[in-house]
Amino acid sequence: MQDAPRILVVEDEYLIALELHDVLTSAGYEVLGPARDIDAALAVLNAERPDAAILDVNLAGQWVTPVAEVLRAASVPFILASGYIAADLQAAPALRDAINVGKSWRPEFLLKVLSAELTRT
Repeated sequence: MQDAPRILVVEDEYLIALELHDVLTSAGYEVLGPARDIDAALAVLNAERPDAAILDVNLAGQWVTPVAEVLRAASVPFILASGYIAADLQAAPALRDAINVGKSWRPEFLLKVLSAELTRT
C-alpha cells in the first residue's frame, strides 16, 4: 500500500486549521502541522519534506512568503487558502502564480485543486 501524501498546513486561525485537518485526513492525506506561524512552518520544512502544502497568506500580520519561497526552491507544490485576491499578491513573486481557493473554500473544490497540484509534479 502506498503512503498517504503528506500535506503541510500553514494556517493561524484555529478553526480553519482544524477544518483543513479534518477535510484532508478524511480524504486520505497525512497532515503536517498545522503550523500557526512562519517559524513553525519553516521548522516543519527543516525536519520533513511534504508532498504539497496549503498556505494562508497572512499569518497574524506576517505574509507567508518565506515559506512559499522554501517550498518553491524545493519544488513542493502549494495552494493558497486566503481571502487575498490576485492583485494583492503581485508584489510577492513566490505567491503571485499560486492557485488560491479562497478563504471560504468548499472541501470538494479544495481537494480537486490539491489533487491536480500533486499530479503536476
